[in-house]
Amino acid sequence: MIGSSTSMSVGSPVIVLSEGLPKVDYPMIVTSETFINTLNSLPKTSEWIIDVETNGLDPYNMNQICGIGLRPLTDSAVEGYYFPFRHQSEEPNLTQSELEQLVSFINNTCTTVIGYNVKFDAKFLENEGIQIDKMKLIDVLVMVRMTEPTTINQLSLTDTIIRSYGEEAGQYDIETKQILRKNKWKNDFSLAPPSILGPYCIKDVAWTYKVYKDRLTKLNESSQLELFEFQCELTKALYDMEKRGIPIDNKYAKLACDKMADRVVVLKQRIYELAGQEFNISSPKQIGEVFNSLGVHSPARTAKGAEAWNEAVLVQLNNPLAGLIRQYRTLEKFRSTYIEPYLDMPILHTNFCNWGTVTGRLSSRNPNLQNIPRDVVYVEDRVLSETDKTEIKDRVLALVSSKGGDAQTDLTDDVLDTWSFLGGDKFDRTDTRQVAIRNLFVAREGYSMMAYDYSQMEVRVFMNYVDNEEMNELMKQDNVDFHGEAAKIAFNMTEDDPQFKFYRQLAKSITFGVIYGIGRQKLALQLNTTPHEAGRYKATYLENMKGSRRFFNNVVRTIERKGWVRNKYGRIYKVPSDVAYRGVNYLIQGTSADIMNERMVAIHNYLKDKQSNLLLQVHDEIICEIHNDELEEVAPKIRELMIENSLNIPLEVDMELCEPSWATKKDFKSKDDKVFEVTEHIDWD
Repeated sequence: MIGSSTSMSVGSPVIVLSEGLPKVDYPMIVTSETFINTLNSLPKTSEWIIDVETNGLDPYNMNQICGIGLRPLTDSAVEGYYFPFRHQSEEPNLTQSELEQLVSFINNTCTTVIGYNVKFDAKFLENEGIQIDKMKLIDVLVMVRMTEPTTINQLSLTDTIIRSYGEEAGQYDIETKQILRKNKWKNDFSLAPPSILGPYCIKDVAWTYKVYKDRLTKLNESSQLELFEFQCELTKALYDMEKRGIPIDNKYAKLACDKMADRVVVLKQRIYELAGQEFNISSPKQIGEVFNSLGVHSPARTAKGAEAWNEAVLVQLNNPLAGLIRQYRTLEKFRSTYIEPYLDMPILHTNFCNWGTVTGRLSSRNPNLQNIPRDVVYVEDRVLSETDKTEIKDRVLALVSSKGGDAQTDLTDDVLDTWSFLGGDKFDRTDTRQVAIRNLFVAREGYSMMAYDYSQMEVRVFMNYVDNEEMNELMKQDNVDFHGEAAKIAFNMTEDDPQFKFYRQLAKSITFGVIYGIGRQKLALQLNTTPHEAGRYKATYLENMKGSRRFFNNVVRTIERKGWVRNKYGRIYKVPSDVAYRGVNYLIQGTSADIMNERMVAIHNYLKDKQSNLLLQVHDEIICEIHNDELEEVAPKIRELMIENSLNIPLEVDMELCEPSWATKKDFKSKDDKVFEVTEHIDWD
């Protein structure tokens, strides 16, 4: 029985663990004799649960396996086996030769590796010579996400065990980790003796087996097995992307870091001069005290009734000091979060998660590349033209509106000057006053970086569900202005109407309002009108955009009746009936995500026999690194693969050459667009 203390002895001594730990009969596989006996007794099955223990978390930075836990995917009285190799305790280890024999056994028998967050284990296994490229990867964590789609956090193995089988079942993990922390072993498991770590690892593989079997049944019952098989292919594609990594321009990183650091020093002095005193610019409490001393009060309150001085408040204040503080914080965050960690990092390896979101969209960690800003910031003073002032004012007011502030705020020149660091998303490498985080990311020598970006993807998915015949035909045309056409249909407008621009923006706000499930209050803020008027506009839109109200109502009714709704790819979203409207967003976002992920798998399979590779996915954009010898063939083929889908409405994909970095893009149609010798080298010295 999984989780019991079933004896696993294979002629080896039984270790009685320290008090407080679960007592398990544990085969100490630490001698040549017990190793050979165990290796010869292992079933020749092709599917294995594998868990590794390591001396750190970074497989790319000399961290290594100190032990391997195995369990066959077969009914067995044996909970699992633990093979210790590099423990630093006085207890014995197996030898390097024996590790190589175990690796050989796995390579010769295993075709499927099953694990909880399997990509982590696979990276360490591949470092030891295990041929991961020839194996299928099954991530039990993905199975948990698919069967518990609304569970936001608490997705660790222990959390899943406790949530599914009770607190007692997860005590082995809690108690073992207490010992690891007490002995200062938690950051390097190799410091722990095998007699402590072995039973812990065995319990992990045993419970992973249990969770796998139970979730497989649930996926079958919910008709999501086909979708899960696709997720396994996606896991493999993400693994290869992570392993390859993204090159970093370290020279530019050093330059940008220094420029931002210098600018922060200047800003700090200006802030102190304007405030009339020195204070901690990172402290909301002290910021509030400074503004109060100047006769300025916050427009917002905390839950306890005190004045709030968070970022949203600073954005809303039409005040030069607030603008300078905001500039200081933005540049300091950019420097410390997005540049400084990469100074000595030639290749960035992030961790893509196909289990991190409710909708199925990818997320990433260490770092979160989904949050890498596209913004260009100025790190030197600049004189603003009238065009500059207009552009900055629009960006500031959009930001104010997004924070719930008054979008009609009149920004004076002295306030605009404090926001002059905002440069939009158009990066000019020749302008040394500019810094762009995405300029850190470059292609390898002999390769070109290509960006493929879906145009209006969520809107097109939305209209596919709505199935408005008139709009569907329009969207089959090239370069259609969806929001303009929606304004014509929903509000009976023509382009000649003097108010057309207003109604186009209105249609755009309502479309995304429906997609993202925002209510009348927030929609009113965006439209700068009353909630009543916003509701009236939305009702008119839904009435005239035939099919949209039917789609919306069908989603709500389905959730109220069943408690869940299913997208076109079979993915299930569980939604509480009191917020059933969220199901619309889940369907649209989730379908967009599954299209994106499906196309990534198609691209990954296409590139298997090529020199070109997938690099990353950010929102609706896929970045590839294409070998220059393959550019003419591969670049347009990837675009073709991305356009393929099962929707009634075609998808549009913009294809751009990122040269020499992710921040610098230009349209690409053929090899003639490629500048193999970059002539615009900037002398940063």
